[in-house]
Parts: sequence; structure tokens; C-alpha cells
Amino acid sequence: MNEPNHKPRIVKVERTVRETPTIKTICFKDNPSSRATPGQFDMVWIPGLDEIPMSISYTSIEGLAAITVRSVGPATEALHSLVEGQIFGVRGPYGRGFTVTDNGEALLVAGGSGGAALAPLSDLLSRMGVKHTVIVGAQTSSELLFLGRYEKNVSAVGGNIVPVTEDGSFGVRGLASEVAQDMLEKHAYTMIYSCGPETMIKNILPISLRYSTPFQASLERVMKCGIGICGSCVIDSLRVCREGPVFDGETLRRLDDFGESRRDHSGRRIPI
Repeated sequence: MNEPNHKPRIVKVERTVRETPTIKTICFKDNPSSRATPGQFDMVWIPGLDEIPMSISYTSIEGLAAITVRSVGPATEALHSLVEGQIFGVRGPYGRGFTVTDNGEALLVAGGSGGAALAPLSDLLSRMGVKHTVIVGAQTSSELLFLGRYEKNVSAVGGNIVPVTEDGSFGVRGLASEVAQDMLEKHAYTMIYSCGPETMIKNILPISLRYSTPFQASLERVMKCGIGICGSCVIDSLRVCREGPVFDGETLRRLDDFGESRRDHSGRRIPI
């Protein structure tokens, strides 16, 4: 795991990509971010507004990195408004990323904007020659994220991509967790990796236990510091920014708050 760089760096937008009607990728040059482990995150500073955690969605040996942002509030709306040449701040990368196994076949389950954490993992697995299958879930076809990127990666290693939409507008109609269960009934995988809505991840956990398949999942929480001091991201006694954001299945099954509650910006526990 890379050592975090706590010093804030001012970076410039190199280019932006509209991925879906609500999701945008922002590319920038930053050597520490470009060396991140899949699943790690940056603390992203929007001048004059806020600092928020964002998964690093792309890395390269040329020093280029990216974050992929769903517009859900003032801070993310401000990131969506950035254009080439404008600046923002980053520090990190932080957290515990995915642990990669290079034997057998992996199953990746991405829900919504969870592809921001899983796409770099798919990139890495493809470079390593690891066969993997990707389930990509969204509410509707226009919100399916990184289909082309996953298709390129799985094609290179003999894997598959399975789009899933809740409204049935593209691919399989249903939930990504339901499709994961169907696939695990028919095929043995050596690891399940997941990122997306916590309810989806909670539904996949018992399935992984039923089929004795190791499981890793990335969780999302409010983070104010990113370095384990403020406690805003705590789940039970664990800090998502330090002990996570990626947790294994054995850890998740012991957490009472997992899939049940989180803390809001005031620190109050609220239902998920």
C-alpha cells in the first residue's frame, strides 16, 4: 500500500469526460495519485467550498490520475462545473485498497458510481492476465458506468461483462446482487470484489459466505480528515479512512453498523 502524502497539492484539470447524465470524470496530473492502489481515495479540496473524499478512478505511469464524480450536492456540483485548465486541491492517496489475487477467476460487482473504485482494479487484473467477470448495475441504461472500459479489460483475459438495470432498459433486469447470486450458483470464483450502495454490498455478503468465496468490498462514509483523527467515518470501532475503505467479508460480518447506519456531517447516527 502506498504511503499517503498529507501535503495538499494544487492540480490542474487536464480534461473532463461526461460518463453518464449524472457522472463526470476529471483527469489531472499528480504523481502520488497516479501510483494509488485500486480502492484508495484522495481528499479533494474545492477552493472556498469544501473538502471531500473521492475514489481514484484512473491511474497511469505517466503521472495522470482521475476522479469520477456523481453530482449529488454543492461540492460535487462544483467539481462537475470544472473545465480544462481550472484548479482544485488533492491530498493522499489514503486508505486500504483491494488486495489482488492472481489465481482463478474474480467476480467484480459494481453498483452505480461504485465503478470509480472497481474500474482501476479491472485495469490491473487485465494487465496481470487475471480472468475476471464484471457485473455492472444501475437504475437505468444511461447510468451504466465504464461499460466500454470493462469490456476491453475482460475481453483481454477471457472474462465477461454483465450489465444489469433495475428498469430492464439494458442487459439483465433486476439487481446486481441478484445476478451475482445466480452466477455464483453456476460458477466458482476465487474472489468477489464489490463497490456500490451499501445495501447491495450487504446482500452480497451472505451469498459469498454461502459459497465460501472470499469477499472484499469498499464502503463509503462521511470523511472530514481522511487520516483517522476526526472519527466521522467510524463504523463500529473501525475508521473507514484508515482500516478501510476496503474491508474483507470476515470483518464486515462482525460489524453491527454495516448496512444499518452511518454518521451524518454532524456526527449523528442515521439509518442507511
